[in-house]
Amino acid sequence: MTRHWIRQIEAVRSHLLSMGTHAETQVNEATRALHDLDRDRALNVIAEDDQLDEMDIALEEECLHSIALFQPVASDLRLIVSSMSVGHELERIGDLAVNIAESVVRLRDSGVATSQIVLPECLKQANHQAAEMLRKSLDAFIQQDASTCRDLILQDRELDRLHRQIFEWLKEGISKNPADLDWMIEITGISKHIERIADHVTNIAEIVIYWVEGEIVRHRQSSDGDEDAAS
Repeated sequence: MTRHWIRQIEAVRSHLLSMGTHAETQVNEATRALHDLDRDRALNVIAEDDQLDEMDIALEEECLHSIALFQPVASDLRLIVSSMSVGHELERIGDLAVNIAESVVRLRDSGVATSQIVLPECLKQANHQAAEMLRKSLDAFIQQDASTCRDLILQDRELDRLHRQIFEWLKEGISKNPADLDWMIEITGISKHIERIADHVTNIAEIVIYWVEGEIVRHRQSSDGDEDAAS
């Protein structure tokens, strides 16, 4: 392995980690904005979205340049392809953080008193777990830890379960007070964004497994999940 290639790999890895840090910050800030119904913090999350988009484009260009210039093979090629794929997942996670922030802005602009908006416990749990899963997936990428990634894939099922609970909360809430329908539907949409963040984290975990072990687990894990659901 030449010094130039080592330097190129480090440049790609550094770029990806910077992007991961920014995506994690966006999710954490959107989470705080949601829990505090903080309109200003939510607007800051929305304003930062363009930076993550630009980082994703720059990372893809860096990866394509690496492939064209060095023509890597085997694990080196998997690293470059995986880095580009993880970058795309992080960009989508950033978009979902923005979606949550936009919902916070709509809630605050709706005229409903903040004291009236009570977040369900299942949403709080899902929000916390999704942010934690993102942190673990980035650590797993750094440490090339396929075992943690397999755990994350299983943990995604718990997020799905928490998201399903939100519909029971919605039905119960609007049956008691139909006037709460609009803001409760907004909360239900936020729950879906959180569930989708966990889905993209799962994709990152599958990508890391592919990079480290050379095994494609995506459809296999999906099939296992279907079997579990049916049993």
